[in-house]
Amino acid sequence: MSGPLSYLSTLEEVISTSDEELKQGLGYLSPDTVKDYVMYLRNQLRIAQKGREAADAEVLRMRRQVSEKDVTLSGMMSVLGVGNIPATAPPSYNMSAPPPPPGTLSAVPNLTYTGYGQELADISCSAQPAAFRLTPDCPQIDTIHHDANLEPGYVVRATFVYQSKTEMFNINLLRTNTKFYIFHLDFRPYPNGNVIVMNTNPDKNWGQEIRAELPQLTDGELYHVTIHCEKNQFRVKINGREIEKTFPYRYPLREVAVIKVNHGTLGNKWIALSWERDLASGRASSYIPDKDKECSQGSSGSTNSSVDDPTGKMLPIKEVMGLGGANLRPGMKIAARAVFKKGTKKFTINLMKQTGFYIFHLDFRPYPHGQVIVMNTNPNTGWQKEIRAELPHLTDGQIVSVVVECTDKEFKVSVNDKYIENTFPYRYPLQDVNQIKVSHGSNGNKWISLEYN
Repeated sequence: MSGPLSYLSTLEEVISTSDEELKQGLGYLSPDTVKDYVMYLRNQLRIAQKGREAADAEVLRMRRQVSEKDVTLSGMMSVLGVGNIPATAPPSYNMSAPPPPPGTLSAVPNLTYTGYGQELADISCSAQPAAFRLTPDCPQIDTIHHDANLEPGYVVRATFVYQSKTEMFNINLLRTNTKFYIFHLDFRPYPNGNVIVMNTNPDKNWGQEIRAELPQLTDGELYHVTIHCEKNQFRVKINGREIEKTFPYRYPLREVAVIKVNHGTLGNKWIALSWERDLASGRASSYIPDKDKECSQGSSGSTNSSVDDPTGKMLPIKEVMGLGGANLRPGMKIAARAVFKKGTKKFTINLMKQTGFYIFHLDFRPYPHGQVIVMNTNPNTGWQKEIRAELPHLTDGQIVSVVVECTDKEFKVSVNDKYIENTFPYRYPLQDVNQIKVSHGSNGNKWISLEYN
């Protein structure tokens, strides 16, 4: 028993560590990985706490049956480290109490990580613990997960290991009454239809199905599923690629209280599950103007979105977005939107292999700093030969829409729905991109959304 109790103590110490200390201690991991790792630790803490309560209750039962003078039992109490237990009732653990003060940790404990993050590739210190990466050997997660409390702007992330010949496996968003399915997402691989089935079931009464094609799955491989909770519908992606159908809300999203998974058979299993606000895309944190508030500008006939934003309601997205293992490939696009503020010198989008390794650097330098778009690479050894293109004129407060298309051999960039005059050939493998990093600029200039598909 000393092992679990020591493990619990270590978990409490890690979770009580401040955010800043966590960033320093886990600096070799991406922010998403750190956040998901802490979520995993909190889940492990709850499990360990339940185990401790059960152990305490068992010790109490034994102490009531055996004399306090029994030397053997006293020795057992010492080993367990749970002395001074009252004889009348087992101890209670207050889940709402504040955590203990932060301690000093020499390293993060070597735990099996089942989160959804993506490891950075620039681990330089051999003394650091191994990165926490999902593998097919990870254990399956619990079937039932409470306290979902979803709302528009949230994203549910899950990872499964596929085993051929399993007939079906699914994710279900439920009310507190676990027989009420607000969203049923069912995967039926070949030869059972090779289809994704979406539906609702208000207590043993299935509604009308919406079906979409299920991509071909490979035995033993990991697959990442994201469920984006939008304003009026669920949008599903597998390994970063949207399925062709969405599913409109039939019941209020805020009534989702439980997430339930069905692992399937023959070793098929879900190994990770998390849910949070989708800060990576800016959907949950950004104010997006109504279309009737947008206006047409410019003299060339192009339509540029512009909005009056005196209160700064549009919040900047976070600077680094991990791809969660869904690396870029030809045919994919990166779409981003920025609010331009006069006086900023530059603002950028960077497709990165790792910190310092720029596979594609897309730099916007408005007037009077060149009125130019600069494209380049930097393999962590210095900037290489630039390719430049003209930057269209931008007005203060204008929303700038940027799309980066990944073709077979090059990047093609459009600004406000018009291609710039030059493309940028791949100098390093596209599939090596595993994170996207933005630089907001200055004077209130900011990126407000970023997506890839």
